[in-house]
Order: sequence, then structure tokens, then C-alpha cells
Amino acid sequence: MADAKHVAVVGGGVMGAGVAYWLSREGVRVTIFEKESIASGASGVAAAMLNEAFPHDPRYALNQLTMRLHKELGEQLQADSGVDFGYMENAHIALAFSAADAARLRAEVPRLAALGQQAEWVDPKGVLEVEPQANPDTLGGLVQHQFQVIASRFTLALATAAERNGAAVVYREVTGLAREGSRATGVQLANGDTVAADAVVLAAGPWTANASAWTGVRLGVHPVRGQILRLEVDHPLRASLSGEEMYIVSKADGGLLAGATEEHEAGFDTGVTPEGLAMIMQAAIKLAPPLANARLVNHVAGLRPGTADDLPLIGAVPGWDALYVCAGHFRRGMELSAASTKIIADLVQGRPSPIDLAAFDPGRFGAL
Repeated sequence: MADAKHVAVVGGGVMGAGVAYWLSREGVRVTIFEKESIASGASGVAAAMLNEAFPHDPRYALNQLTMRLHKELGEQLQADSGVDFGYMENAHIALAFSAADAARLRAEVPRLAALGQQAEWVDPKGVLEVEPQANPDTLGGLVQHQFQVIASRFTLALATAAERNGAAVVYREVTGLAREGSRATGVQLANGDTVAADAVVLAAGPWTANASAWTGVRLGVHPVRGQILRLEVDHPLRASLSGEEMYIVSKADGGLLAGATEEHEAGFDTGVTPEGLAMIMQAAIKLAPPLANARLVNHVAGLRPGTADDLPLIGAVPGWDALYVCAGHFRRGMELSAASTKIIADLVQGRPSPIDLAAFDPGRFGAL
């Protein structure tokens, strides 16, 4: 809808802030509605490793677009916001501890090479040359180039830049939609106010599911708790390491993040547990044994927005005009945020998506 003059964005995480940033760069008036604070959910604690996807992943085209956009954002966003969001580049090693993992990772090398991506399988000696603190008992690893940001600062940079471009952040809970027939005309707030808008974007992470009742469409997003540790070490790692669904990554501010659990039954509970702490530390020490001497700085949890098929919801809500969704990215929100939010901004402005969005159709889980 190319005539959008005011867009209401529900959610102040990386998706909501990103949509606001792209739209505000074009002079569109945007209001972000956030019930707590910018990056108060998973966007405040994510590891934010921005890796290229494997070519057989359904999100591959989205990933490739977001890699290009993140590189564009690097200097531009810092200039627009004045926020140092900890951009850095390093190696990422996916470690193999079983023959099956080794075979799977080795098979990715020719696939990635055919697409022009740099990837190399290295033996245990090669792993230690890239990262001396890695476990010498690994069977080898897949080495790729990686860039990364500090999640909370990146989200804050997007929101700050949007505000500098004229966007507003309103700290109120959205409890419903204003509508005229099948057209979204604004949002209803918990205090009873209604704020008019030409278009509405739902980008509230796992809380986006609340909008199912407003829309009649099953927006199948649910919370998956992920506990993460911030550690202090005397000798930071050169490379990020991952294996068996866990990771460790050194950040530009000197901290080291280790995580994360994947708890589907925790609901909206953001509490942390001794079991989560023990699981992460055990996994971190397996990836890099010297971390047995690391000091615990913080232990937090975020609620990742998951879906039944592990794919995000990106696009227009079926049966509605001027209503869009950008949610459900699960463990890959930071990685896929630049493309996902730019696509939504394009759709709001009446431009087509540069990639096929069929796999991310917000209506694919059916009606209520």
C-alpha cells in the first residue's frame, strides 16, 4: 500500500525496530508500540552470530539477502544511530564429535563452494590452528567466515536511528486492532486508547500469537525458552565454536556468550534454572575445555519465537488489508532480521518481495 503515511509497529525487538528503521529512512511516519522496553525479549540476549545458511535450508534465499543487507547496514546504521553495536568478523567452526556429524559437515563443503561461499573442512590439527582452545578430541570441523553483532545494541541502534528519522516509541501494550471491514486502521491499547494508522505490522515475537484472536488467523508462534550464560575469561576465543546445538562466541565488548538451551515446555517463563546452567557449562567445556576456568558473569533467558515448522511468518495476513506479520524466526532472528524487516517495509510501501515468500505465509496454519 504505497500511500501509507503512518505505520503502527507492534513490538520493540529486532523485527519491530528493523521495520521502523527501513520505513523511517523513506520518510514514513512510524510508531513502535512496546509494552516493556526496546530489546527486552530475546533480542536483548541473543548470541547474534550472522552466519550463511546451508543451501538446502528453506531460508537460504532469505539468508543470502540478509547477508548483503547486514553488510550494507554495518557503517550506515552506526552513522544513523550513533550506537556502537559491536560489529566484528571472525571464523566460525562447527565441530564434529561423531562420524555422522563429520560426514554431514563435510558434505556441505562442495555445496557451499558451488555457491561461491568460503567453507573448509579441517582435521583436528586444523581446528586447533584456527582456535587453539577448541577441544583436541574433535573429529574435525567445518570452518566458515562469520560476522556478528551485540544483539541488544544492534536492536537499540535500529530503534535509535528510526527515532532520529522521526519515528516514535510508545511504551504501551497493544490489546487489539482497529478495523474498517477487513482493513486494519490502527491499534487498540490497554489503557483504552485507539491509535489510527494506515498500516499495522505485528512483530511481537512469541506474543504475536495474541493477535490470532484479533485476526481470526492462526498465527502459530510460540515461546521457546533459551538460557544463555555470559562468561569472563582470561584468554578470549579467536573463533566462535558450535556443536550439538550449543555454541560459544566471543563478543566485541570482551564478553563470551555460551548457550543455549531449547525449552519448549517453559511457556512464557523467563526464569533460569540450575539444570540449564549445568547443561550449558558442560557443553561449553566440551567445545573448549579451558572454559572450565571461566567465571560466570550473568545467567539469563530469552523467549525465542518458534513455529511448528521452524519457519518464520513474513508477509500480509490473509483476509486483511494493511496488516502484516514479521515473527517466528526462532534461533535465527538476528541473522535473518535485515532481510525480513526490509521485505515488510517494501510490502507496506507497495513493492513486491525480492524473494518467494510462500514458505513463510502467515496464513499457513489456517483459521481459528
